[in-house]
Amino acid sequence: MDNNGRQSQVGIEMFDRKLNAKKVAWTPGCGPDVDAALRLTRYFRMPPRPMGEAWFMGAKRRMFDDLMTDTPDHWTPEVLRQPLYELASGPGCFGHLPEWTAWTHFLLAQLPTRLDGASWASIYECLISAFIAHYPDERADGPYEGFYADVLATVGRIPMSAGNWLDGELAERGIISSIEKTPNGPCISSGGAFSAALFLHLKYLDQADIGSWLPSVFAIRDYIWRIKFVLWMDASSSILLGAGQPSDLEFDSGDGSGWEASWCLKGNSPCKDVDPSQVEVHFIGGSRQQLFRDAVKAHVTIADMDALNACLEVMDMQYPGTDQICNRFRRAASVIARDYGLA
Repeated sequence: MDNNGRQSQVGIEMFDRKLNAKKVAWTPGCGPDVDAALRLTRYFRMPPRPMGEAWFMGAKRRMFDDLMTDTPDHWTPEVLRQPLYELASGPGCFGHLPEWTAWTHFLLAQLPTRLDGASWASIYECLISAFIAHYPDERADGPYEGFYADVLATVGRIPMSAGNWLDGELAERGIISSIEKTPNGPCISSGGAFSAALFLHLKYLDQADIGSWLPSVFAIRDYIWRIKFVLWMDASSSILLGAGQPSDLEFDSGDGSGWEASWCLKGNSPCKDVDPSQVEVHFIGGSRQQLFRDAVKAHVTIADMDALNACLEVMDMQYPGTDQICNRFRRAASVIARDYGLA
């Protein structure tokens, strides 16, 4: 190949990398990818029979007929909540059932364009848990080539949908919470949909693409988002720096980074508690952890966290009673600076 040919090839490769970086990047206002959503709906049609519950003691098993009698446009959070919980909790205890897998695929295809607003947050979290329960090992083949990428481009991008943002800041009633008002005062949660979406990408994104995705996460300028991220790193250290599983995470809006049904995810389906012969799959493997650490060191500084701490102190004027958040943030910032060797 002559110089012109090599230059052309390099140019094509650079263009491909830039295009792929754009595809995996998180940009507020840019929700699920239409082409990926269409592929999922083409591959996964409504199963011919209703799905049944995982936990039943009587002679008759509950079947979720509502999912077949109502069209997806008429599904409500109440209709979906229990079926999704069964899909998330069942495999870890009973292994994979074809009916559960088929319904998980169908819901993955139907829900990304329908989940909008805070009332759908727990449904979104359960959907991610159901997906992880059925695909505990990200190295396993999906039902078609590009399946994981399509899930990330649809389910994974729901938090970026326009309805979740207002002028570049988290909307008050979006899938990802902004500042929550609780009986104990204001709260900034590091769990829920925020944590579920981050872990979905860290686990299933091609390792070569993590370096393109993480900078876009750090680039989101909303200070509440950035405070959440610091709190999330601290609350998730057992997974980000160790061999922990989602079931190890605290499910507490004030301190934890767990999400709906994350407590069901123990590294395989069925899990070792049920079948000791099962091999526990690391939730976030060592090479992915290293990529994450490298990105944190490249994009986060002690000065950045000091600036966020100053934002919290000012915020107390608008949301009285933020002392607890401030104290938690300072502890988290100190631990992260030490664990990640920040300067």
